[in-house]
Amino acid sequence: MDESVSGWWRANALAVGAIALLVPALIVTISWNERSGVDANRGDHPITLDAGASTSYAGATVGPAAAEFTDLPLAPQDSRVVTVTIRIEPGSPAFGCTAPLLRETTGAQRQWNATDDLGREWDPEVHTFCDPDDTTPYELELDYLVPADASGPFAVELVSATGLPEFVRAVVEP
Repeated sequence: MDESVSGWWRANALAVGAIALLVPALIVTISWNERSGVDANRGDHPITLDAGASTSYAGATVGPAAAEFTDLPLAPQDSRVVTVTIRIEPGSPAFGCTAPLLRETTGAQRQWNATDDLGREWDPEVHTFCDPDDTTPYELELDYLVPADASGPFAVELVSATGLPEFVRAVVEP
């Protein structure tokens, strides 16, 4: 029995060695491919936009951006509403973006998504998202619900698929 086992190892040594090398290589290749796909959909080169400034990004002019603390009827106690306004001048082709994110630039560097359920009356003239069908200049007006201890300065991060890996980081202070 010993001789038949060692004979099997000898006969199949090349195949076993190839499997031992190819399986880890396959795992690394798949992992690398999946990771690069994730990175391709994330901006990692910020274009910092200071207060009052504008910049060209993904064929559009973005900025200036401003922020203010706002009182809205449905905002919970122990919280604040930061209303951010960003000017967008779409180019050609039209400009589209993901929902802008508000981030603290100091301290804990917390982040918040825009919300639209704080009791603001609906106005058809107010844009709350980047409209890829709109070719005329407009202003995004976004409300962010933040804890009462969040005081700024903040940065609004705006990402467009056509502008990746760059994104706009507009610094605003209410």
